[in-house]
Amino acid sequence: MTYPVLKFLHLLGLVLMGAGLIGVWYADLRSRQLRELSVFAEVVRSIAVLYDGLVVPGALLLLGSGTWLTVTVYGGWALLGMP
Repeated sequence: MTYPVLKFLHLLGLVLMGAGLIGVWYADLRSRQLRELSVFAEVVRSIAVLYDGLVVPGALLLLGSGTWLTVTVYGGWALLGMP
């Protein structure tokens, strides 16, 4: 893959993970204000959906594209030899 495509995938992973974490943070704030169990359970389920749907795929995409960028741009382990 070319550098711009890998950079785009890396930024996409960052946006997915960031949006998921902001959504989890907001849902957590909302869950702390609730007193009804059924509504609380729904908010906790939405936290799990945000983690599984946005945060984890974003983190995996970020990790994969970052590793691939390091290998293609710096030649893999040659990165450690740079000052």
